[in-house]
Amino acid sequence: MRIPLIAVAAGVVAGIVLTGAAPSSATIGTAAGSAPSGSATLTQNEIYRSSSAQKIACSPTQPRKGSAASIKQYLRLVARCNDVLWTRQFTAVGWRFSPPRVVVMTTGTKSPCGRFTRWSPAHYCPASRTIYFRLLQSQIKDPFPLVLAKTMAHEYGHHVQQQTGIFGTYWSDYSRSRSRTARNLLNHRLELQAECFSGVFLRATEDHLPVVPREYDYIVDWTVKNASDAVHGTGRNQVWWLERGFNSTSPAACNTWAAPNARVA
Repeated sequence: MRIPLIAVAAGVVAGIVLTGAAPSSATIGTAAGSAPSGSATLTQNEIYRSSSAQKIACSPTQPRKGSAASIKQYLRLVARCNDVLWTRQFTAVGWRFSPPRVVVMTTGTKSPCGRFTRWSPAHYCPASRTIYFRLLQSQIKDPFPLVLAKTMAHEYGHHVQQQTGIFGTYWSDYSRSRSRTARNLLNHRLELQAECFSGVFLRATEDHLPVVPREYDYIVDWTVKNASDAVHGTGRNQVWWLERGFNSTSPAACNTWAAPNARVA
C-alpha cells in the first residue's frame, strides 16, 4: 500500500522547525558573496539568476523493504545529490554552498530542534543547519523511494533559504507581523518555495534517481486531495509549485515571495 507511506512521508508535510528566538545573524548569513537586503532578499535573490539546473547522474541504491540501514544509505546518497545540485547553482552566482548536516533517526519522537509528528517526520533546523529525518516503522516496512527523495529535497530547499538569506528575512518579517493571516501567508511562501526547489531537484535527477512518471503522478494526486494544512497551504498550491519547479528546472521559477496571495493561500 502506497497511501499510508505518502501520508507520513510526503515532502509537502515536511518543513522547518523554529524553536525559541531567531538564529543569530552568523547562523542566517548568506554564502560567500553578498545578497540584497530587506525584502529584495526574498524577491530579487541571486539564486533566482543561477540558470536552469543541469542533469545529475544521481543513482542511489534503492532501499530494501524492512531494512532501515538501506533506507539510511539511500537518504545519505540523495543528500549528496542535492549537494551537487546546489553547489552548481551557488557557484553560478559566485557563492559557496555549505552542505547541511543530515541526521536520520529510527527511534525517538523529537530532535534537538523539535518534535516529530505523524504528519511531519522530517524537518530542518536553521540554528544548527541540520536536517533531521525520522524513519517511521511503516516507511521501514515498505519504503517509497520517490517520496523519501522528495522529502529530503524539500528539506534541502529550506537549507538553501537559510544559506541565501531568505530565511533570515522571512523570520524578521514573521516576527514583526501581528496578523495571523499575514504570518500564515509568510509560512506558505517559505514552505511552497522549498517544495518548488524540490521539484527542480527531481527534474535534474529524473533519469537516474529515477522519477517514475506513474509514482510522481500518484504523489501529485494524493497531495491535491489530502495535503492541505495551515502551514503549507492548499494541496493544490503545493502541487502547483512542485510542478513549477519540476517543469522549469530553474530556481527562478520558485520566487513565491512575488506571487499573488491566491497562489500561496
